[in-house]
Amino acid sequence: MRTFTAARRTALRDVLIRGRQRGELPGHADLDLITDQIYGLFWYRFLLGHAPLDPGTADRLTDSVLQGV
Repeated sequence: MRTFTAARRTALRDVLIRGRQRGELPGHADLDLITDQIYGLFWYRFLLGHAPLDPGTADRLTDSVLQGV
């Protein structure tokens, strides 16, 4: 599980780094915190099953995270 989780975190962090390089994220953005926020929602919904993991949720999470950056 740790290996899987570490690989997924690295993949997401790589996406965020590319976003920073393209100017879509500011240089001061805390990529580790953003990664935790995204995976926090994912694992919370996955493990507790209280709400769906769907494209609409992904869009709202992205908007929320980027507003805070």
